[in-house]
Amino acid sequence: MKEAILNLAAEQKISAVGICSTSDYAEKTKGLLEKASFCAENNYDLSGKKSIIVCAFNYYNGAKKGNISRYAQGADYHKVTIQKMESICRLLEEKGFSAEAFADTGMLNERLLAKLSGLAFFGRNRMAINERLGSYFFIGYIITDCELPVDSPNNNKCAECGKCVSACPLGALSDGSFCESKCLSYITQRKGELSEVEKNAMRKAKTIWGCDICQEVCPHNHNLAVTDIEEFGENLITDLVIDTELSGSEFKRLYGSRAFSWRGKKVLERNQKIVNTPI
Repeated sequence: MKEAILNLAAEQKISAVGICSTSDYAEKTKGLLEKASFCAENNYDLSGKKSIIVCAFNYYNGAKKGNISRYAQGADYHKVTIQKMESICRLLEEKGFSAEAFADTGMLNERLLAKLSGLAFFGRNRMAINERLGSYFFIGYIITDCELPVDSPNNNKCAECGKCVSACPLGALSDGSFCESKCLSYITQRKGELSEVEKNAMRKAKTIWGCDICQEVCPHNHNLAVTDIEEFGENLITDLVIDTELSGSEFKRLYGSRAFSWRGKKVLERNQKIVNTPI
């Protein structure tokens, strides 16, 4: 069954697949997350479930740096990754097993799953890093009652060069910890008024959505292969310009298929105005 899953994943251009057991995840969750300064709530009922199929989706597009994060330049990853994993779910269901796919919507910690399934290790910038894909990949997973052979956890280590810590615009990374309120990616997505310090950081980074700085300086992200997933490599928006005359419905029509659209027009319009105002 595992071979059939891997073959189907390759057909779907899923970049990498690893498998861990639900019992291993349940056992390791607390201690490993606390040690790595992560937090997660294990609210999904895993009773009766045996395996978690973890999928990595390369989104590195090789495009020039723009004013929005690379992850949001292509199609909405939530829809694309779920669609690809649904084919694996159907395969399992045809064999009489249950299967449910999640992509940034489930209760389980995706980065921990990536580690336990052998796909990634943790970077100092809290990113999951794959030896071949770097940190430019999305993580999705499928929970099933099919008992599958598991992969060995990824015990590789971050280079600990400190480049991500030094480059972080507002010092969100320090002493092995992470302060979300100082993360520029978080700030660009937050509603409400921003401080002058936050505004200046956005202007210097020239970003109106997200931030890739800690990934751009990371040595694990050198010489990466460009994605072969069409939805993440074609019809890219690298430099987003929001027409201030757009209505909410027009904004949704134009950008509803993009990951940056979930927050709506107002936050992006605010950010655009900030970035276009000289320091």
